[in-house]
Amino acid sequence: MAINWVSALHRRPEKGEHMSKPMRPGCGVTRRGAFGMIVGTTASFRAAAQFPQEWSHVIAAARREGRVVFYCNLQPNGIEPLLQAFREANPGIRTEYIRLGSAPLIERFQTEFNAGRNLCDALITFPDDRFDEGLRSGWAARWSPPELTNFDASIIREGAGFALHQSRECIIWNRNLVRDADAPKEWEDLMDPRWRGRIGMNPPWRSVSVQQIVAYWEDLGIRDAAERLRANQVRFFEGSGGIIQAVVRGDVRVAHLTDLPLNPLLDDGAPVGFVYPRSGTTTSSGVIMVAERAPNPNAARVLVNWLMTASGQEALQRLGGLPVTRRGAPPLTKIPATNELPKVVNGEDILTPERQARIVSHWRTVFGVR
Repeated sequence: MAINWVSALHRRPEKGEHMSKPMRPGCGVTRRGAFGMIVGTTASFRAAAQFPQEWSHVIAAARREGRVVFYCNLQPNGIEPLLQAFREANPGIRTEYIRLGSAPLIERFQTEFNAGRNLCDALITFPDDRFDEGLRSGWAARWSPPELTNFDASIIREGAGFALHQSRECIIWNRNLVRDADAPKEWEDLMDPRWRGRIGMNPPWRSVSVQQIVAYWEDLGIRDAAERLRANQVRFFEGSGGIIQAVVRGDVRVAHLTDLPLNPLLDDGAPVGFVYPRSGTTTSSGVIMVAERAPNPNAARVLVNWLMTASGQEALQRLGGLPVTRRGAPPLTKIPATNELPKVVNGEDILTPERQARIVSHWRTVFGVR
């Protein structure tokens, strides 16, 4: 299913169309996950080998539950087509979802968990230390999906989470308004006054992946990025989908982007140029879990396992736009594989909790955001 990039930017359900019901928002191995991976790997693969005998019972129970609530930070225009593919493969299970940026998504789940409000069945996000601590302290069910044998052991996180895809940070521009030769090629180019009032990005307080690239800018010696971008009248957007829409419309001409929506829109002819700077970029892994207190635990397991099948990974890659982790998965069509990029740093390895708090506090202060 291809997404027309023009109509998809503003698409609404047609009358009578069967859609997932979005819930109202109001209602690679890292040093942090390595220990849990080592402890859980042998047991997980042993359990996975036993699962086929019992999996039919899980599916039957999931159909009796009839519903799964999915918290995610996936590419906005791809979520409904992805869940439609899941429903077609698993008739009888309705889907509802909440999409937020990675940081508020983790905060929401943490708040609900601590309050005993268990609304979420399965969650996928870019993790930080709060997420890893949550995995250790009971947020997630410890189990082994039947499809786990098709992945490297390195995707297992604390015995309860599974890294299904990666995102990378890049620079994009509107090719109808900016010549490729004139476009920014390095991170510091975004702070050039020539882009004053014409640059966009996600705010660091919204996204873990943006916090990671800001930390990397510091490691590259880029100083006062918040102050310089404020002077450049940077425009903040709510998610990568909003950024790329603004670039396509020409509201801004260049932007920093977490590359979730890039490949699907390039596939459909969006006039967007892109570059992964030679000085390097950061990667984030999308980690999925089944909530330990899930109202619909069997449906949650069926959803997670389906996303790990060859069909689910293909749909996640095509509609989510990101490289997936299943062994033998085909490459993306328009953007390079992670191992083809000039320099790659695991963003989680450089974003300590102390650094994360400092970055968020500093950027909020500079931009006057509480």
